[in-house]
Amino acid sequence: MPTKTPAIVSLIITIVLLVLGGSVVMFGLLIMLNGFNDSSGGPALLASLVCNIISIILAAILAWRLPRWLATKFNWTAIPAVAASVLAGLTAGGILQFISMFIGMIVADAIWNAR
Repeated sequence: MPTKTPAIVSLIITIVLLVLGGSVVMFGLLIMLNGFNDSSGGPALLASLVCNIISIILAAILAWRLPRWLATKFNWTAIPAVAASVLAGLTAGGILQFISMFIGMIVADAIWNAR
């Protein structure tokens, strides 16, 4: 079975869904940062954005590699391999994006308390 097409499909689906989830996480962080001034909220948003981008990259690598591994190692067909890799990528990326929201709050609080 060719493994290039399932890897590309799972990569695209995972990236699109994680970008949508990341925008929701960033909007939630904006709501949580209500009350912080610009000097502490800006770096917090930037730190969370960088963490979100890193989580999307890591999850995309997972979603790109996993279908090929499942097809060669366990002889899976394309649809279950894509479904499993998208689910694994969304789970890993979602957990990392959730953590990045708290990293942004920690950065904002640290800057706020440092004054």
